[in-house]
Amino acid sequence: MPGRTRLTRPAYPGNETASVPVPLAADNDATAERNCGTMEAMSRLTPIDEAAPRLPLLVRPFQAGMTGWIVVFGATVVVLVGGAITSQKSLAATLPVLVTPVVVAFGFGIVQWWQVRSAGADRTSWWHLGAIPAAVLIWFLWPNVPNALNDANGSSAVSVCDNLPTDSTAACLHRAAPAVDAHNLALWLGLALVAVAALLARRSRIAVWSSIPAAFAGCLLASSFLEQLVLHYQVVK
Repeated sequence: MPGRTRLTRPAYPGNETASVPVPLAADNDATAERNCGTMEAMSRLTPIDEAAPRLPLLVRPFQAGMTGWIVVFGATVVVLVGGAITSQKSLAATLPVLVTPVVVAFGFGIVQWWQVRSAGADRTSWWHLGAIPAAVLIWFLWPNVPNALNDANGSSAVSVCDNLPTDSTAACLHRAAPAVDAHNLALWLGLALVAVAALLARRSRIAVWSSIPAAFAGCLLASSFLEQLVLHYQVVK
């Protein structure tokens, strides 16, 4: 502080009263330098909010796992139960029930893929790819034709008409051709969605497991197109 002095020991032997005033400027300068250094060090520290930013919902392990489980399991249940309920309904009732859950599941999967990519988070474990062979197996084994056409090849209009009670093969073929085309389109779209899920697998667990409801939906939707043909001819099951 200005004007403040410090008394030192006597400068000469025998001079008991003499004292030499020493200013405290050096002490003040040292203290100021220490304070300045401390402030500079603190200014270089990264704030806690910047050092540990809050991760998006679908990147956090627990939240992402719970969300994925709810979305995929819910989509699978809706597809299976809804498909069974609307199997003999019109396509206007069947399409939303089978398509909407798959769209929602893949929507969550794409959002998760984007969030993981943007955050630079760790990629999904390889074992999640096990959903892809399971989906392909479902697509291959799950029935994609109505029970009334079990002996028919759903990809052939001729085979379908051979198993329908009709006296006019030509009329049956004319009506069956669009249904068979729609059947094949739905079936292969289901497999295409499985392939898309495989491409998104390394950054989105939700996407890769969405291949399961997609495979079910593809088979059930393909069967629904032929079911409309069966109902037209009023086949008793």
